[in-house]
Amino acid sequence: MKKVICIVSALALNSFTQQAVASNELCLASNNDCTFVLLSEKKSEAMTQVVSETTSEDVNTYSSAKVTQGSSYTEENEMLSLVNEERAKQRLSPFSTFKITNSLIALDSKQIASAQQVLTFDKEKYPVQAWWPSVWKLKEYDLTTAFKFSMVAIYRQIATDIGQDKMQSYVSKFNYGNQDISSGLDNFWLNGSMKISALEQVHFLQKMHRGQLGISQHSIDTLKEVMLVENNANYSLYAKTGAGRANGDDKSSKAMLGWYVGFVENAKGVHYFAFNFTRGSYAEMKAVRVEIARNHLKKAGVI
Repeated sequence: MKKVICIVSALALNSFTQQAVASNELCLASNNDCTFVLLSEKKSEAMTQVVSETTSEDVNTYSSAKVTQGSSYTEENEMLSLVNEERAKQRLSPFSTFKITNSLIALDSKQIASAQQVLTFDKEKYPVQAWWPSVWKLKEYDLTTAFKFSMVAIYRQIATDIGQDKMQSYVSKFNYGNQDISSGLDNFWLNGSMKISALEQVHFLQKMHRGQLGISQHSIDTLKEVMLVENNANYSLYAKTGAGRANGDDKSSKAMLGWYVGFVENAKGVHYFAFNFTRGSYAEMKAVRVEIARNHLKKAGVI
């Protein structure tokens, strides 16, 4: 088994214009406002690292950008590739990607028994807001719909029901990010004290998938049930979005941090990924968040 670590280390621009189209946009090494991390576990085949130069052309400008990739060492049957190493190691608020962890804890602690269990929240403590999207105003939720629609009030209630001591015990056992929940039991993941890097996200997902978090298999299987985004003959994609203010202390800033994290199971193995980036507004971020991450997965031959 061999492990390969590959870092996108250089980007040579040759009359390149910033006219990225969402259909083929990638996080580039020249943009330190984004990172994409991919950790692939191969099932059996021997891994060999290819050092490649890939030229992409903008069909409108006929200009090109060259990306040079290089490997650093091999060990085990894994390949870790990333764009923008410094950003990949930077701890940021997980926002709704913490719903993965919150769900696991609720399931393992038996606060939630199944994906179909009806979930409620204290409407006096978390009153319905006029700005809430319609999917946050459904008459009834279970874990599947609460996760799919990223229903914040449900998950704030779940955290409250889990309790401070139990929540701290689990995030410490999971070694999740900086393990700091001190800013508030029902909001520490929403621009609060909890921070995690993209690298830490993929390693957490790997431990979960391998059954190395010390939790029940039922909890893992149920989480996978609600995380499933796409399933076809070639692969199964499990993922969660996350978003919030990039500058939490600056209320006047509209810049948004976007996350997309998860894993893909295919014939070659399991591939854990984490993408985060910053855009000037929520609309700009949401419009391309999932597509950019999928573009990287396609480029890597994962989907």
